[in-house]
This record gives sequence, structure tokens and C-alpha cells, in this order.
Amino acid sequence: MNKKILDRYGKIVTNSVYDDAVSNFINLINGTTKWGIGKEYTEVLQKLNKEDQDQLLDYLKKTIGTVIFGMLGVFEENEEFKIIYESKGKQVDLVKISEMLKAEPTIEGGWIDRFSEFSDKRDKES
Repeated sequence: MNKKILDRYGKIVTNSVYDDAVSNFINLINGTTKWGIGKEYTEVLQKLNKEDQDQLLDYLKKTIGTVIFGMLGVFEENEEFKIIYESKGKQVDLVKISEMLKAEPTIEGGWIDRFSEFSDKRDKES
């Protein structure tokens, strides 16, 4: 049950944070953001060659992973802050059911590998 809870949370974090940020960056490169938002960035990014754009995208993916790691670390390192899952009146602290919550997204076979639409891994779980 704990694995299901962590995976559910991991899918939400991966899709709502990681994938949204990566998707936004790709849209900036392609000039396909909603309402033309970020045109000034699109102009700069489109001056780069494909290899440089890909390298920048790779850097962005690593940076987003680092941000998620740091944010989840706040909950691991400060007991006064909690991430609680609640169902049918029962509460579970995600930090307590994970060996290392902050590493869950970025470890090999972690949330990003398994749940991101932008993962380089092909053995994703559903």
C-alpha cells in the first residue's frame, strides 16, 4: 500500500512539476506557447542549433530534478513540515513511508524515469 501511495504522489509531482516545466521549455523552443508567452525567450532559443537546444534541455531536466529534490528535502529535514496522504480518515506521512523521499524522483528507476513523458527510460510503469 505504501508503494502505491508514493507512486501516486510521484506521478502527480512528475506530471505537474517536471513534465509541465519541460513541456513549457520545448514550447518556447518551438514558438508554440499559449498566447505567444515568452516570445523573447523563443527568439533567443531559436538562434541556437539543435545540439545546443538539446544540451540546454538536458540541463533544464537536471535542474528541475534538483529543485524537486531540494523541495522534498525540506520535508525530510524539518519535522515541523509534513506531506500527509489521507484516505478514509487514515493519515500517512510520506517521509516516514519512504526510505529517502527527496531521492524518489531522481534515482535510477525513480519517479521521473517511470512516470515522465520526457523520460529517456522505456520501461515505465503505468
